[in-house]
Amino acid sequence: MAKFTQVDERAWIHEDVVGHAIDRCKLWYDGHDISFSLVKMPPHYELSLHRHETWVAVFVVDGSIRCESGNDGRECGPGDFYFVSPGEEHVETSVKETTVLIIKHEPNVQYQIDADGQPRQR
Repeated sequence: MAKFTQVDERAWIHEDVVGHAIDRCKLWYDGHDISFSLVKMPPHYELSLHRHETWVAVFVVDGSIRCESGNDGRECGPGDFYFVSPGEEHVETSVKETTVLIIKHEPNVQYQIDADGQPRQR
């Protein structure tokens, strides 16, 4: 059976993500494996070096975001998509006001990384 959520059944919340406060609208999470949410980032906002224990997929709805991982980095605009593998260290920075669709394997534990490459304690 199809699952539906209407726009009036959702709300934007301001929450902490890897040590940074961002606006998120949870679209769907069935309590098991995968969640879907929209995230808004103000211009020039950086989610500093971090990693996730599970995969994360990012689709850019509007705006522009730069994702850097290892020696690779790319700016992504509306319609672009990137996938971050479990444990991959990366930095994400909005170039301008940006909205992205985040699809994550849950539970999605994420850590900021310190200068020594170690997870920061929460």
